Amino acid sequence: MVSITFFLKEPRQDRPTPLIARLAFQGQKVKVYVGLKVEPRKWIQAAQQFQTRGNNQAGRLNDMLAAMRTRLENYYLDAIAAGTLPTAEQLRQAIEPELTPAEAPAPPLAAEVEPEAPAGPGLLAAYLAWDVALQHQVRPATRASNATTYKHICHFQERSGYRVDFDTMTPVFAAQFCTYLLNEVGLTDNSLAKILTRLKAFLRYAHEHGLTERADFRFIKWKRREPDILTLTLAELRDVEQLDLTDYPGLANARDLFLLACYTGLRYSDLVSLRPEHLQGERLRLRTLKTRELVTIPLRPEARCLLASWFAGTLYKVSNVGLNVALKEVGQRAGLNAVVERVRYRGALRQTETFRKWQLISCHTARRTFVTLALEQKIRPEVVMKVTGHSSWATFRRYVSISERTVEQEFAAVYGASESPEG
Repeated sequence: MVSITFFLKEPRQDRPTPLIARLAFQGQKVKVYVGLKVEPRKWIQAAQQFQTRGNNQAGRLNDMLAAMRTRLENYYLDAIAAGTLPTAEQLRQAIEPELTPAEAPAPPLAAEVEPEAPAGPGLLAAYLAWDVALQHQVRPATRASNATTYKHICHFQERSGYRVDFDTMTPVFAAQFCTYLLNEVGLTDNSLAKILTRLKAFLRYAHEHGLTERADFRFIKWKRREPDILTLTLAELRDVEQLDLTDYPGLANARDLFLLACYTGLRYSDLVSLRPEHLQGERLRLRTLKTRELVTIPLRPEARCLLASWFAGTLYKVSNVGLNVALKEVGQRAGLNAVVERVRYRGALRQTETFRKWQLISCHTARRTFVTLALEQKIRPEVVMKVTGHSSWATFRRYVSISERTVEQEFAAVYGASESPEG
């Protein structure tokens, strides 16, 4: 198993010092600079987290570190499951070039990181100013994507010698930048598309504020591939529910948190933030932390029982990282051994890996399971979207994974069962 420790480079200094993540596994030790400088007085080494008293940004920064830890641990577990041992460089890349909105940490604060000096005369400096202006308007994950995009642009300029500025935003830049991200950085199609999305968001802002006369940036694009969706079937959910974990209270707690998310469709952040005032009769009513949508969730009997345990403290909070690790063991014990193929694309290259379902299960699997099973039980999509807080079908459909058996049953109900070849 990989051990991850965060520590300060110079903890005895009276000025901000770099924060480092040290990974230990299989006799190896790897150090990764996480892109933050921290005042030692605001850091608690024993807890490996930021001091919350007198530090308004501590919660967001601690969430960022948790997200980094999750990504590193998941990358290590995926590599081991595939029968390989990750290299030091691969683990560094797991935390640096391929951050996604679901997993990415919040970006470094302007006062805590020393950004690279923009080489171009205007675009990069304007980009940093734009990102700072957005700090109270967008989600932390969006600013994380902004920070990652900025880093890639700087590295591209340094490696290629291509001067990046408003007047060089041409199809030539788009072609060279995409080639760099695809071949040198090794991004998948989806990650590359996210980088370009943030760059174009900035360029539209720049045009609106008179920084560039160009208004059309359609040439900066890359096709996004919809990711595979992992959900549990109704039978698999029953196997998890009926699993005897009497002798393993920690796993039982993780399993029950997962089930509560399956019954309510809540994200991890909303699940662990539930308070008694959110319970209104036979429903939950709360404003989600990610999108600030007000959602109302009718409660199943199983959910009411677990909520009672949560409010009584017998069902307790586990970190997102710890929960995801425990859920993999729960899934293995429950026999979630269905073969799952994970496909990733890098341009014309199609990469396929095979896993057992338990190896990929995470807390977010519960939200997708809630959506898919609700649709299979004939609840209308618009009703499910109202419960989950999704405002667009494009986003909502990424959570839907209707099983082949359900498709067969639906067709049989309408058209009748097909005859066997022997008939």
